[in-house]
Amino acid sequence: MRISFDIDDTLVCDASVPTEREISRWRRWRYPERLRRGTESLMAALVRRRCKIWIYTSSDRSTHYLKSWFGSCGIQVEGVINRTVHERKVGLRGPSKYPPAFGIDLHVDDSPGVAMEGAEHRFEVLTVAPDDPDWTARILAEVDARIRANPYWHARFAPRPAPAIERFLPSLTQALRWMAATP
Repeated sequence: MRISFDIDDTLVCDASVPTEREISRWRRWRYPERLRRGTESLMAALVRRRCKIWIYTSSDRSTHYLKSWFGSCGIQVEGVINRTVHERKVGLRGPSKYPPAFGIDLHVDDSPGVAMEGAEHRFEVLTVAPDDPDWTARILAEVDARIRANPYWHARFAPRPAPAIERFLPSLTQALRWMAATP
């Protein structure tokens, strides 16, 4: 499942919204914006669910800048759509964001306008407010519901035993039966 995130007022909010832990002085100089608290753990949880993380912003931040910024926070971003990429693929007359053009299954944004465009152009948008303290739980609940509802994703993303356990499971089962049969 591909999930895209808006940046402004979704992953980076004003000073009243708590942010991630303090970062080094060098990173602060290079990446002055602070990620909203919960972003790193949310992204890690999505990766464990085998989701692909994308950034979809209306800003002109460069692809290289965004990938290196998130990478420095331990978040691997598969793709970035900025204003230039969007206009090249969607054009100037389309909606402000159009995730289906990039194979994105769910877009997370703070803007009710993007949600209205999603309803009009038939793409999925989850709206999270900058002041919502349970924003990560809402996103994970939505992703889990989508995974359960889609048979392909459910089979593909369902947790599986570790390969080593699978290899020794028949032997372990046989040993447990033998132990149960002996007095």
